[in-house]
Amino acid sequence: MKHWYALYTKPRNEYLVRDWLESRGFETFLPTLTQLSKRRPPETRERPFFARYLFTRLDLLTVALSSVNWAPGVTSIVSFDGQPAAVPDQVIEWLRDRLAYANRFPCHESLALRPNDRVRIAAGPLRGMEAIFDQHLSAQGRARVLIDLLGRLTACEIDLASLRPLRRGR
Repeated sequence: MKHWYALYTKPRNEYLVRDWLESRGFETFLPTLTQLSKRRPPETRERPFFARYLFTRLDLLTVALSSVNWAPGVTSIVSFDGQPAAVPDQVIEWLRDRLAYANRFPCHESLALRPNDRVRIAAGPLRGMEAIFDQHLSAQGRARVLIDLLGRLTACEIDLASLRPLRRGR
């Protein structure tokens, strides 16, 4: 019976391991987050959600563990008491669902902002004001924030680099 297993890779080898395993017919899942780079204009790129980890689906009765454990870029299979630890299918499905939702709103490389996060504006004519992050508007680093002006929330477009996240609970 096939189960999901977590693989621990060498640094920055998650994609190499995924591609190698898939080229040999293994089913894999590499959780990634979409990010906007700091460059001007920002570029969208995927980053592994768990650095150095990915998942593969195996039937340990029919697949030699060494064929995966000795794959290029693999350090080890996550194990407990010497036994590979199976990851429940529900956990993989939950991760897929959560990351699919999160990737609808690419975050800035240095700012992991989500709708309704509180931010402070650090530059420009609205400098020093607090706002509520609403959404990313473009790959060019623009965002929409909601600012309380005269008792009413007003939407404003602002450069993403001008926003500073506020800690939760403020």
